[in-house]
Amino acid sequence: MKFEDCVYKEVCNDDCRPACMRYVEMRFMLKHSNIPESQQKIHRLMPEQCDIKAFEKLADIQQDIYNFVKQGKTLYIYSPNCGNGKTTWSIKLMLQYFNEMWAGNGFTKRGIFVNVPSFLATCKFTISHPDESFDELRANLPKVDLVIFDDIATTKLTEYEYGLLLNYIDQRAFGEKATIYTGNIVPSKLQDYVGSRLASRIVGDNTTKVMLRGKDMR
Repeated sequence: MKFEDCVYKEVCNDDCRPACMRYVEMRFMLKHSNIPESQQKIHRLMPEQCDIKAFEKLADIQQDIYNFVKQGKTLYIYSPNCGNGKTTWSIKLMLQYFNEMWAGNGFTKRGIFVNVPSFLATCKFTISHPDESFDELRANLPKVDLVIFDDIATTKLTEYEYGLLLNYIDQRAFGEKATIYTGNIVPSKLQDYVGSRLASRIVGDNTTKVMLRGKDMR
């Protein structure tokens, strides 16, 4: 994030300057979040009629994101359609949490965005091509306050992929860490792709489930 592209430039009441601690802390959290640069700005979404209630539910979570994270809650945003706001909403929630934590943050890493297919491919690649920055990201996955696992079940997992995801998701569950998942699979079919144990972590009784029905907005 560049100073001139600060996500709060248009809405912040403070003097806009490079030494602004809000900007400095937000830049730090975003740098270590793995959120794609194109998604680091605040995006406004307009719901189709069929998604108004879903958007309202997500807006309620956004309004109370501090307690959502501190209570270690889980959210699954899903839709059979692509491009209708699943990923954007998950990032909006993470950005809102960053915004509520910047004051007094003390350069603490708060959240990580993980595109699951890309993450799994990179895990395999780095077996023979070590990458310190990626190793650091993996080491922080169990520790940060909030993780987004985006596109959690695009294809059925291999045994290796299953073991990797289960390890990280179990660590977050046991540590009572908040996690957001996005995917295209309805909860009742998720175990066919990720197995019953992972599915129970992702869409168990304590998970808030939000379905988006709108068409591709991209």
